[in-house]
Amino acid sequence: MKKTMIALSLMSLMTGLTGCNENQEAVSATIHQQHVKAVGAFTEAARELESTVETLCQANTDDNLAASRSAWQVLMQDWMVFQGREKGSEQALALAWQIQFWPDKKDITGRKMEQLLAQDAKWTAESLAEQSVAVQGLGAMEWLLYANPDKLSQSKGCALAQAVSQRLIHSGEALAEAWKANPWQAMTPQLALGEYLGALTNQLDFAMKKLTLPMGKPGHPRPYQAESWRSQTSMSNLKANVQAMQSLYLAEGKGLDALLRAQGETALADRIAGQFDSLLAGWPQSASMGALLKTRDGYRALISIFNGMEYIRFALHDEVSPALGIVVGFNATDGD
Repeated sequence: MKKTMIALSLMSLMTGLTGCNENQEAVSATIHQQHVKAVGAFTEAARELESTVETLCQANTDDNLAASRSAWQVLMQDWMVFQGREKGSEQALALAWQIQFWPDKKDITGRKMEQLLAQDAKWTAESLAEQSVAVQGLGAMEWLLYANPDKLSQSKGCALAQAVSQRLIHSGEALAEAWKANPWQAMTPQLALGEYLGALTNQLDFAMKKLTLPMGKPGHPRPYQAESWRSQTSMSNLKANVQAMQSLYLAEGKGLDALLRAQGETALADRIAGQFDSLLAGWPQSASMGALLKTRDGYRALISIFNGMEYIRFALHDEVSPALGIVVGFNATDGD
């Protein structure tokens, strides 16, 4: 009788493990498809930016400048899906710096762009690829569109803007190629699950760094350390980060949220999902972090956002990991 009960218990355990593995395999496929879809949006947005920049160079009008700026903002927010995840395709990760050079504490982008314009050369996407990554991506385009739009009325400036926009298309195409294969497919389901959680926690740490750099110490903010300070869209970008992390956490009903609920951790799942909802519902109206740093109320709002992110971070590390049996290693921002 005891042998029969033990056998039945082992069968039940193995069945449960098989079901868990199947769920985790479904998660891996869903997460991969999320990235494929996101890179498609990024590549399409890069083409739209190139088109608007070409139109702007043909007719330098306020409306055409506004259209290029709008296209840049769409592309920037599409990039927020990938920013800071540090997991997945190695080829994709290698493209990160040429797509966005940040942090840029010493304004390398501005100095390198000035140097390019000072040279007697007509820049192309191909020749730009041999230059610093600081002039190949989103920051370089922001420098032209927002800080130096007057340079777009000159042939040199327009040629450089078109080269940067075309280089972004090339980067988007390379990103799409890198994400064709599922980087987690050959892993064990548990290892893939660890990579999934790692991608989320790495991106969360990176987003928190985006807050703490410009916040500095109380009474001594550093607004020029904010991402996209030239376009005054730092908070819009950060919100896109949070939305991307929420989407990654839920993974269309097959992600960490669903896995926690399947393990009976409903209260934990509710708390994390509720924290994401609360963060987004209370998001400041200002698109600029610099504007918030100028007032006490604005600074407090940033502290509140940081605390909300930190709550999710601790929950993922201290509660989700043990609940799902995931071993958490060091992440990309440890030691900073």
